[in-house]
Amino acid sequence: MAKLALVATIMACMVIVGSHGQATLSCDQVTVWLLPCVSYAVLGGNVSQLCCQGIYSLNKGYKNGDDRRSACQCIKDRAALIPGIDYKRVNQIAGLCGTKCPYKVYPTTNCSKVQ
Repeated sequence: MAKLALVATIMACMVIVGSHGQATLSCDQVTVWLLPCVSYAVLGGNVSQLCCQGIYSLNKGYKNGDDRRSACQCIKDRAALIPGIDYKRVNQIAGLCGTKCPYKVYPTTNCSKVQ
């Protein structure tokens, strides 16, 4: 029984150490959270409460710099697929929701430099 507890403890430590420094957010999850923001990014108007909830969820989901870099790249890549997207509006959303984003998203953003 003691050996089993020791193995479980070692495996738990490996998971914790293995997850440190690796992105834990998937692009699909980021997309789900931010999908309600697309209408504002294209059409303007008011930012919806669902959009703001997605921004809050994304900010809570960041565990490390890798998460921020991977989310940045995901948003940049997916935004490029949306006809009529206005990057100025995209970069206003966090502020309109009363929070901050650790990076600006443009077609030229170098997400590898996000901290």
